[in-house]
Amino acid sequence: MTLSAHDLTRRVRGRTLLDAVSLTLAPGEMLGLIGPNGSGKSTLLRLMARLIRPDRGHLTLHGRPMEDMPQREIARQIALVAQSAETTDRIPVRDAVALGRTPWLDALRPWSDADEAEVTRALARVDLTHLAARDWSTLSGGERQRAHIARALAQNPQILLLDEPTNHLDIRHQMSILDLIGTLGLSTVIALHDLNQAMRCDRVAVLHQGVLVALGPPSDVLSPELLARVFGVRASPLIDPQDGSRLMRFHPLH
Repeated sequence: MTLSAHDLTRRVRGRTLLDAVSLTLAPGEMLGLIGPNGSGKSTLLRLMARLIRPDRGHLTLHGRPMEDMPQREIARQIALVAQSAETTDRIPVRDAVALGRTPWLDALRPWSDADEAEVTRALARVDLTHLAARDWSTLSGGERQRAHIARALAQNPQILLLDEPTNHLDIRHQMSILDLIGTLGLSTVIALHDLNQAMRCDRVAVLHQGVLVALGPPSDVLSPELLARVFGVRASPLIDPQDGSRLMRFHPLH
């Protein structure tokens, strides 16, 4: 299952949020979206989920134009965990996760044992089975984020879109969420603020003022020159002596 963006442009009230962005998500890869605040990451994710429409350009899903596909069909294949995702009702965690089955239900296809099994499987994949009966409002930030991911997984998608899933979490829960995403085996697009976290992705797409300025493996793309131009910081690459992975330390530009 591949998702491709072709020349995507989105404007709101005369302001260009995204300008002629083209990229293709490879099957099974984790693609990181990075860029300063306001660079267009959330807009691109919402366009990919077909929640908003481009002013120019188009998307294809497995070669099919998405504008020709019903939203229900898209939702069966693509799940989005939005940055502002929240469940305000006081309901059990299992019921919140069960909402992910909505695209598969209609008058001719009511809730069934198969849906129950998908919810059970989604909870198990994020290690929340033991909290299934817990009231949503009692969950910690990390538990809620895992529950949001479980709800997306209950859709049984081939493609998972995540908008800053580690935002507002402590470092341990950030690592836990990224480890979880890496084990799901889905094609994934993940917007991230932390550039060292982005080093874990197969490729990164760098957005700057709505323009895609670089795309490729993190070690190739995240050069000191690009980081200075896009983020306004001086980057010093480091090698972790424990596992040999590449890290970066940042300093202000003078």
